[in-house]
Amino acid sequence: MTRISKKKLAYEKYVKYAQILEKTRWASEFSWDDIRIICRYIHPVSAKKGAVVFKEGDKEQSLGIIVKGSIDILKQGNNETKKIACLKSSQTFGEMALLDGEPRSASGVAAEGTIIFFISKKSLLNIASDHPKLGFRILWKISKLISRHLRKTTGKLVDYIEK
Repeated sequence: MTRISKKKLAYEKYVKYAQILEKTRWASEFSWDDIRIICRYIHPVSAKKGAVVFKEGDKEQSLGIIVKGSIDILKQGNNETKKIACLKSSQTFGEMALLDGEPRSASGVAAEGTIIFFISKKSLLNIASDHPKLGFRILWKISKLISRHLRKTTGKLVDYIEK
């Protein structure tokens, strides 16, 4: 029986992650090599239906990429919790927390069996240090996502004001 080296096992693990990430819309702007590099820095998490993925008020500096399943986004109000969104595969959460370190503005609960790839602030800084061009492209993508969210929120606000 031959022994498989730790390096080969790690490589195979990252290739498996890359194959999963490649299937998402989030990864569409990145090459296969980029995706493989990104996967060396991610932390995969599996959540069963009903599991709390993150809590409102938590100070986690990480971005989550949903690669399978969905997460309900819940906001605590006056003695009640309201569902404000349902994020599905290929969508992200935590862009603001990753960049500004402020507490989470809502909670996330797995709506079904879900797999999330997390990128922490430390990992993002390591990518930027080890692969500067890729780090910039990831930050650019995050900036575009935040811009898209802000435009959507602004549209909802205008609709609300006009009523």
